[in-house]
Amino acid sequence: MFGTSPIELLAADAMLRGTIFCNGFTYSAAWLTGTATALAGNASQDVQIQITAEADFVVQMMTFNSWSAAGTIIVDPDYTLNIAIASGRPWFNQAQSMRDIVGSFASTQEPGFMLPFPRLIPSQSTITCSLSNRTATASNRATLAMQGFNVYYQTENRQQVFHAL
Repeated sequence: MFGTSPIELLAADAMLRGTIFCNGFTYSAAWLTGTATALAGNASQDVQIQITAEADFVVQMMTFNSWSAAGTIIVDPDYTLNIAIASGRPWFNQAQSMRDIVGSFASTQEPGFMLPFPRLIPSQSTITCSLSNRTATASNRATLAMQGFNVYYQTENRQQVFHAL
């Protein structure tokens, strides 16, 4: 799914020239009851996403789901999210409401969020997702999905394709 941002246009051009190969992919972070990543009521928990060494990743869209029990989705969770890449680049100036970042499954709301400007994440990067539950109810399971595409370099590198380090 290519859009019209410079990153997507540069990737499309390089793929058409045969210098890179792109493949749709999703990375996710999960907060699971009974594990070290469990999200308790009125608590915060960090989960890391490790980008593989084989390809860069371009995030185009994010979605989020949370369940209070198996099969019982929380329609509009009162959570905040902060995301940072290990290189020290935060995605936001402060934690943001989940509804502002990924929409909502509430009636008449739009789930999922196309990023206004997709993000190029270098291979081997670590993304830290800090989720805060602002309610007294623990989450049974919460999942943040980052959807986009992997970039496999054939004859050019990241600098040549995206003009970025």
